[in-house]
Amino acid sequence: MGRPYFHIRERKAMTSLDSVVDVSIIGFTSLIREGIGKILEGSEFACAKCFPSCEDALTDEQASNLDLAILDLAVLEGDIDNLHPLKERFPGLRIAALVDCFNFGQMVDAFNRGVDAYLLKEIASDPLLGSLRLVHQGEKVMPTALLEHLAHKRPLIEGEAEIKVELGELLSEREIDTLHCLVMGYPNKVIAYRLDISEATVKVHVKAILRKLMVQNRTQAAIWAVNQGLVLANGRFADADAGEVVPSEDATPPLVAMAH
Repeated sequence: MGRPYFHIRERKAMTSLDSVVDVSIIGFTSLIREGIGKILEGSEFACAKCFPSCEDALTDEQASNLDLAILDLAVLEGDIDNLHPLKERFPGLRIAALVDCFNFGQMVDAFNRGVDAYLLKEIASDPLLGSLRLVHQGEKVMPTALLEHLAHKRPLIEGEAEIKVELGELLSEREIDTLHCLVMGYPNKVIAYRLDISEATVKVHVKAILRKLMVQNRTQAAIWAVNQGLVLANGRFADADAGEVVPSEDATPPLVAMAH
């Protein structure tokens, strides 16, 4: 097992209101690690450590805490089983995964294993920094390639394929409305406003949705809706009983946050 790679960059002077977020880079070649370090320079992020693999990060006795990690999902695909133990050792760790090309199944699996962002390596530096900020704030980030994936599913949704789950039998009408809001990435406060209910009621609906869909969090519920063919690329719901398309209240693109 190789020793972890350490790369400490000089942190530039910041105002007293700024705080530095330590970033660990897991995987990648030395050239790409250096490139990521250059992108982080001048921002609130600082490249603190580099590890060849998740296992190295997990077994590093000197690592007392990891705040944010950028990992190469393609290189570490065989090492992905160590993501859960890594998150268990560092409960506050946020993970942004970079991949060579979009794969829907891989994305779902990555989020199920604790990844907070699934980004393509072709992403530009500014969107990457913006995505890291969202991840550090607790948001989930998905690539815009997901919308293209949904667009390709549209003919099947409207005509040929049957909806796998009778949504109306699984969830109540209010829970379906809440699920739609989860797909749109709305926080509880916005959901409460749009549905004219209290935030406490929203929490009850979300808890019921997670239990009935047998998922662990809001992101998995949104991905479930997409994977079942219940959401079109423009954010509309497909009716499970009649095969009709039910328009959403607006045409905002679906899902949490999209990285360009």
